[in-house]
Amino acid sequence: MKRFAYAIALVATLFCASSCEETIFEKEGDWDPIELDKSHVNFPPEGGQNTVSALNYSRWWINGGYESSYQDYIHATSSGGEETYTYDILDGGWYRVTVPDKGKSNTIIITVDPLSDGGNPREAIIEMQAGNAFTKISIAQQ
Repeated sequence: MKRFAYAIALVATLFCASSCEETIFEKEGDWDPIELDKSHVNFPPEGGQNTVSALNYSRWWINGGYESSYQDYIHATSSGGEETYTYDILDGGWYRVTVPDKGKSNTIIITVDPLSDGGNPREAIIEMQAGNAFTKISIAQQ
């Protein structure tokens, strides 16, 4: 009788372990794409400031940004120092991006400097992340 009880317990454990393992792996890789209120922002020659918000995540962080290729990729930094891992600041020279409240926000603030006299139009891509979900936001200045 004890062997029968052990056999049932073993089968139940194996069944639970395999089904629980499947659920864990599904959840780890099953992140909804980041939904944005806008994925592209245009700025006038005078520059300015604009915001973009994630609609389905309460927090996110900046991975980095680039203008024309990954060769000029700029990594985000943390306002509280690198040991805080907030990655809430990006300085691209003519554009800057911040996540308010030291990264505890679903919004970014994008600030763009004025074009110098006769300056050429410029564009950049900002890469954002929330958990295991990613998105890109393009900015342009004419």
